[in-house]
Amino acid sequence: MLKKYSEVLGLPVISARDGLKIGTLKDIVFSKDSKGILAFLMEKGSYAVKGSVILPPNLLSLGNDALIVDNPMNLMEYRRFKKLHDIHERNNLRGLKIFTHSGEDLGVVQDILFDYRTGKVEGVQVSDGLVQDIIMGRNILPFFGRIEIGSSNILVDSEAVEEMINTGGGLRSRLEI
Repeated sequence: MLKKYSEVLGLPVISARDGLKIGTLKDIVFSKDSKGILAFLMEKGSYAVKGSVILPPNLLSLGNDALIVDNPMNLMEYRRFKKLHDIHERNNLRGLKIFTHSGEDLGVVQDILFDYRTGKVEGVQVSDGLVQDIIMGRNILPFFGRIEIGSSNILVDSEAVEEMINTGGGLRSRLEI
């Protein structure tokens, strides 16, 4: 089941062991190499837990209203996680410019679509600028084919662009222009 990055931030993190809220989902760490999820970062609540990093195997489910972890004692400390994965700065896909391999500017990553069960980023929501977003709505660019993710840009194959999905939003669809 696909989830949007922007819609899961701020969800409560619940322990399946005792049903208590142990924190709030603060961020998701993405891997540019594997194009997947490395971890979910939690802001601790009043519940006494050592770590604040939820690794994908410790995630039981991610619903519309909460993130459920198996056992809060399995959470990792952020310092250890950074060292283990040699992370110097967080990899944020939002805000990266998207270009085709032929040099066409597609826009900017506005949101990220991922499957928490597979841990893969399945696509991104593309913004073409405020006016264009208002008039036409945003498009979904699926992640398949050859995709390179750099520090400031994403390069995609033309086959991914051909499969780009219009979300049907915007004034044009509402006014039937």
